[in-house]
Amino acid sequence: MLTRQAFERQAPLRDSGYVEFRARDAGASRTLTELLGPPGESGNWSIRYDHYQQLLQMLNVADRRLTEAQKQSVECRFFFEEPVAGTERDESDGWVQASRLLTGFGPHRVVDYIANRRFSSYMQPIVQLSGTPIGYEMLLRPLPEQPPFRPSQLFEAARAAGLHSFLDREARNSAIRVASRQLPAGVKKFINFLPSSIYRPDQCLQQTFERIIMSGMDPADFVFEVVETERMDDVKHLNRVFAAYRNMGIRLAMDDLGDEFATVEAMEQLQPDYIKLDRKWVAGCDADADKQRRIEDVLERASRFHGVVLAEGVEREEEWQYLREAGVPLMQGYLFGPPSPVPMPVRFERTASTVSV
Repeated sequence: MLTRQAFERQAPLRDSGYVEFRARDAGASRTLTELLGPPGESGNWSIRYDHYQQLLQMLNVADRRLTEAQKQSVECRFFFEEPVAGTERDESDGWVQASRLLTGFGPHRVVDYIANRRFSSYMQPIVQLSGTPIGYEMLLRPLPEQPPFRPSQLFEAARAAGLHSFLDREARNSAIRVASRQLPAGVKKFINFLPSSIYRPDQCLQQTFERIIMSGMDPADFVFEVVETERMDDVKHLNRVFAAYRNMGIRLAMDDLGDEFATVEAMEQLQPDYIKLDRKWVAGCDADADKQRRIEDVLERASRFHGVVLAEGVEREEEWQYLREAGVPLMQGYLFGPPSPVPMPVRFERTASTVSV
């Protein structure tokens, strides 16, 4: 049974399914016929795609061929062969303007960024108390010849179009490619992922696992970080995602603890291997008693399930000194080095005990 997906739910589009187009403009109809063949009996075009790259390329070509006015006259809707969580009671007919899928971002469309992989991954060191790097976080950045962009804004635009699952997948693939070229065995590779884009964990993550193995790397060297811009209220789904990664031998981290959505309560339920303190609790922590109490509380709670706390955004030596004395074992921030396309020497290093990670 095919089920329809409505965009208002912001559920991610699936890797395979059907997309149906209709046009109110004669010129747009001619262009769609040239691209997709003659319409069906209903006067619409129904196309099956078996891989998300097929869909992206189809949309990319349509974007180049249709004028801006024609895009406003073209509508589309999606059908999938399994239920789409949260959309079963939707009363709309699912049609939306195709321009919503073809939303712009900077000089390109979102589909173009994803289909043509107009980004790469930079690395920022994650260090022990001494400043010795134990790993690197892989961070999405534009290609050198591309204009700069904020990754969070690119993901926001992709989410609005329902394309965030595809962007998340390609961002993970980019991080794995760069890590395989730049980082040796034994060095931790921290990679971000959006749990809401992983609608079937075992299926959606299999390609990621295969890429790690085919690259000759050890899954135990990878740490995948939950990065989410929606409230973490579906703990059952998150636990399924965590279980799928752990079954592959990969460790998990909870990013931005202390942010609006990454709460201490969610940390205690998920029990990640690593807990990353948000920058807003780290900045000026050496002189802020409230922040110190919060950091010490996280350290105490994380110790109950042997979670390793990592402070993000460390920029001042005074912050490093307080965090060290408080017992935060891992740190990341511009004090040690900015994100870079290749691993760079750590700027700040002091003699201190190390920690097992």
